[in-house]
Amino acid sequence: MFTAMCATSSAFAQINIIPVEEAPRPMVAGVFASADQTLVQKYMPEGSAPASVSSFVLVAGEEAILFDAALGGETWVKKLTDAGVKPESVKLILLTHMHGDHLGGLVQGNARRFPHAKVLSATPEHEHWLPKEGQPRSAQLANIKSAYGQDFEKTFKFDEEVFANASVKVKAVDASGHTPGHTAFLIESQGEKLLIVGDLLHAAALQFPAPEVCARFDMDPEKAVAARKRVLDFAAQEKIPIAGMHFPAPHIGKVEKNGQGGYTFRTTP
Repeated sequence: MFTAMCATSSAFAQINIIPVEEAPRPMVAGVFASADQTLVQKYMPEGSAPASVSSFVLVAGEEAILFDAALGGETWVKKLTDAGVKPESVKLILLTHMHGDHLGGLVQGNARRFPHAKVLSATPEHEHWLPKEGQPRSAQLANIKSAYGQDFEKTFKFDEEVFANASVKVKAVDASGHTPGHTAFLIESQGEKLLIVGDLLHAAALQFPAPEVCARFDMDPEKAVAARKRVLDFAAQEKIPIAGMHFPAPHIGKVEKNGQGGYTFRTTP
């Protein structure tokens, strides 16, 4: 049975999903300056909401798959190794998108941190941030591209199965709006499922009850709202636990419709 544990892992029958929190980092109300401030004040009365900068590791036998790479500071690296995940054991890194707080751990200085890993992103995400004509859109991306070479060139399409072995399969789910190729990942093992939703929400306390609210980081707000509602509706209907890169600990829980156009989120005991 699926369980969620803050400090260790979330276990399926034969695999573990390990949250790797780089740091708790409250999301401040100013991130939602363009939203209805009545809602912001209602759900963020102290001017901030609990949040984090996190990534996740899927461990299935000898396979280790990393979902995003946070900022990549020393705390994140230590937590990764403390969880028993050595950089050389990671063979695949799946990016929800290419914002800096999801990429930093890919490199150590100018060198790749994960020597045997391929790094995959959605085709529209890759094409936006790493256009064929012209330079990457940030120095960070240029550094990562230089370090990984062809291992950073692979892409996937939405609805594609991006990984499968005898115990688990992972499917890319369209969650675009936050960025052009923002992706959620549906993990399934022996009938049990988990949905990693990336930056679908930045402040859980605000955006679950008020999914129409966008953070200033959302590149296409209208599309981001549609994706948020679509993915959360799916998770609620199918009773699939979700995990988010900016959720506060324990980072994983279940979502339900609240009957008022929003959702409630309960962490798994």
